[in-house]
Amino acid sequence: MKKDTDHIWPRVEGGPDKPWNKRIISQRENRQKGARMPNLNEVSDSSNPIRLAVEIDKHSLQGPFKHARNRNRGFGGLPR
Repeated sequence: MKKDTDHIWPRVEGGPDKPWNKRIISQRENRQKGARMPNLNEVSDSSNPIRLAVEIDKHSLQGPFKHARNRNRGFGGLPR
């Protein structure tokens, strides 16, 4: 099974290229996830889940995410 480095908070949605925003998952799982915002379980995969959650929340307060399925969403994909 091939592995990929996944950006838990997608870079296309403003996620940083930092170690606390990365995890190793299967290539198949990474392709299926695409640019979807992370759920609570995915955030907990971070090496620093609290920082990741805070950064996502700060970003979501600044304006909508790019992909329609992520708009009006904050930490953990919860509605804003």
